[in-house]
Amino acid sequence: MSILSRIALCFALLGTTAGAIAWQKRVRMPDGDVLPGLKVDGEAVSPETLEAVTRAHAGALLSRELEVRVEGVERPVGRATLGDLGVRVDVARVLAEARAFGHLHTTSDWLGAIEDADSAKRGEVDVPLSPEVDADRVIAFVAPLKDTLDTSPASARLDLDSRAVIPERDGRSLDAWATVGALRDAASAPGATFIVIKSAKFPPRITGDVVAKLDVHAVVGEFETFFSRGGDQQRRGKNIDNAASKLDGLIISPGEVVSFNAVVGDRSVENGFEKSWEIFKGEMVEGVGGGTCQVASTLHAAAFFGGLDVIERLPHSRPSAYIPMGLDSTVVYPAVDLKLRNPHDFAVVVHAKAAASKLRIELLGARKPVKVSFARAVEKTLPFARKIEEVSWLTGTKVIVKQHGIRGYRIKRTRTIAYAGGGTKQETSDDLYPPTIEIYQVPSGFDVSLLPALPEAPAEGAASEATDATPAATPCTSDCAGPSQAVTFVNAPGAHTPTSAQAEPPKTLFLSR
Repeated sequence: MSILSRIALCFALLGTTAGAIAWQKRVRMPDGDVLPGLKVDGEAVSPETLEAVTRAHAGALLSRELEVRVEGVERPVGRATLGDLGVRVDVARVLAEARAFGHLHTTSDWLGAIEDADSAKRGEVDVPLSPEVDADRVIAFVAPLKDTLDTSPASARLDLDSRAVIPERDGRSLDAWATVGALRDAASAPGATFIVIKSAKFPPRITGDVVAKLDVHAVVGEFETFFSRGGDQQRRGKNIDNAASKLDGLIISPGEVVSFNAVVGDRSVENGFEKSWEIFKGEMVEGVGGGTCQVASTLHAAAFFGGLDVIERLPHSRPSAYIPMGLDSTVVYPAVDLKLRNPHDFAVVVHAKAAASKLRIELLGARKPVKVSFARAVEKTLPFARKIEEVSWLTGTKVIVKQHGIRGYRIKRTRTIAYAGGGTKQETSDDLYPPTIEIYQVPSGFDVSLLPALPEAPAEGAASEATDATPAATPCTSDCAGPSQAVTFVNAPGAHTPTSAQAEPPKTLFLSR
């Protein structure tokens, strides 16, 4: 309505009693009434249908199903209703807005109220549902998708066999907060059939251009360990291959800290690992990823002799058969890790290769800046205990060696670093290898006096005794109670007789690289 029209209407209404009555009829309505012709979400309502229409439209909106897509992912990840995704409609607020429209409680703008009434009558007033988005619900919906679809950026690597650059890869993180806005838009668009969960890209730390310029002609540090691929060790060998391949070509920039667990990933079938024997709570059990610790230990030893800083490292719960005590490193995803820092002023590249029965890890760089020596002294030897398990399926004098006992050791480690430019640095630390309990499975009612005596711990300061903890087959001696009987010992799967390095480690050891 134009200004002149409004003025004319004003004079007309003020000039007659009939005009005042018309104003009362056209504008002032009983509480709870709605303007004739008023719409809610596109549908005309009356005082009797207002609430039913509003609730029906709100329900239809929230039950509308959308295809859920993720930015950067080719295929949809599922379907969900707007309500499931976190859309909400405040029905009480919509009803209040509809009922308040056209109710004039003051005379400050009664001409405007008349215009509103005319607009409603012409079908031009539509109260929207104004859907809102519950951010907490959106986050709860997106969180499980993040667990499977988020990816870390992968830096470029160097294929050290072919000297070819392996290109980098951007990382992706689903953005729940950005998805809130996209969901609000979808809820407000009647024709929307899908929702796109937003994602953010993260560039890698090292690009291919950087890798192509690396100087890797010098061996900074190196170490080799050996393993078997025969019999029940075949799958363990495959796990070593898998973990080594994930380390191969890794670039450690100056000052950078790298995590073994972050690089190798979880020990799962999906990540390429197989079931094999591993130590869990002091006993050998079958678990996915057995053999990964040998890769971590070999990397630790190479880094140790390369002068890298060892930020986080734990020894095994028993001496390892494949590496000297003090150079090993146990890893358990994700809680127990090996973390190394590159203190040199040039990048170091990891070259990890498992071939036949040998695992070799080299750290390559522009030069060899240090010479490192390792000294180890056994300061205390601890005896192991024995556990007897009676089982009904054994008979006679056959005994299953479920786990061989291994003495425990407390050792002192010393690393001496001699720098090429002059000067030395010495680091000392202690490692504790708890005794490994001996576990025998015997027939019910078996005479335990037939078992060999447990070895004693050597006196303080004395060299370790050269007595095997549990011989493969040991008859009872003449001191045993009762008649002498031969006992047959059989190793259980995964129970390998300790090597001399485990059962009789030398009192001192010195290595230099």
